[in-house]
Amino acid sequence: MLRFSFFALTVGVVLLLPSAAAAATDLPAPTVTGTAIGPASGAGPVTLIGVRTGRHAAYDRTVFDFTGGTPAYRVEYGRLEHQARDEAIQLSGPADLVIVFQGLAGVRDTATRNPRLPTLLQIKSGGFFEGYASFGLGLADRVGFRVLILHNPERIAVDVAHQPSQPFGTTTVARTGTAPDAVVAAVRSGRHPGYDRLVFDMTGPDLPTVSVSYASTGPTIRLTFTGNGSPTQSPHASYTGPADHTFDLPSLRALHFTIIGAGLMTADVTTAHRNGFRIMLLQHPTRVVLDVRT
Repeated sequence: MLRFSFFALTVGVVLLLPSAAAAATDLPAPTVTGTAIGPASGAGPVTLIGVRTGRHAAYDRTVFDFTGGTPAYRVEYGRLEHQARDEAIQLSGPADLVIVFQGLAGVRDTATRNPRLPTLLQIKSGGFFEGYASFGLGLADRVGFRVLILHNPERIAVDVAHQPSQPFGTTTVARTGTAPDAVVAAVRSGRHPGYDRLVFDMTGPDLPTVSVSYASTGPTIRLTFTGNGSPTQSPHASYTGPADHTFDLPSLRALHFTIIGAGLMTADVTTAHRNGFRIMLLQHPTRVVLDVRT
């Protein structure tokens, strides 16, 4: 049974749009994967009356229609469980995005849907019990998502990004940023369908300058981080965590940081084979993402 506190800090992206007209302009793909939490709105009582889906240029959308306002909610990656009993519910796809609504007077739509969109493969209900209702989105990959609160009529939309369209390759890739410093705050890794992912969480809102290439021989990818400095300070590049990391993933094996100085730092990524890679620089939060094909 899924029960959460709905008064914690909202971590994911939530947009409040007052009307359908305000939401008419298409949005870019969401990039945040952290938990999103939001409060109820409206006078109530709130009833879920329908569920709809749609495909957009860069994301797939699920819309939950309500009367009486919108409920409190929590959206996060996890396992869908039945609200009334301790039972896991299986979803299509390798990633499950779970949505829990709190404070509902009723639910009129619990049908399973199989839209088979680029990312959104399936929607299943986890049941309704004591004011709580849960739904699971079966996804083709663990991707960014966002929650939008829409009014007139009352609804909550959950957008899930399409998978990255950048091709994999083995040639040098360079991205120019504006960050005065290139400071890595944390490193994360994960396995995805068809590739392994390495994420460098950066400090500050601006993107660093990054160059990525394979070594002349062997399966090592070198990322060179460069701080650009400013008129009042010299550039800086650093990572305060351990210099060495190991990974138990199909393609990613090890990582070693070297701080060179003068705003330069390298991160050498050892891979199982000299497979194709792609690099993405993302914001909100700021991060550098390296995907290596498995």
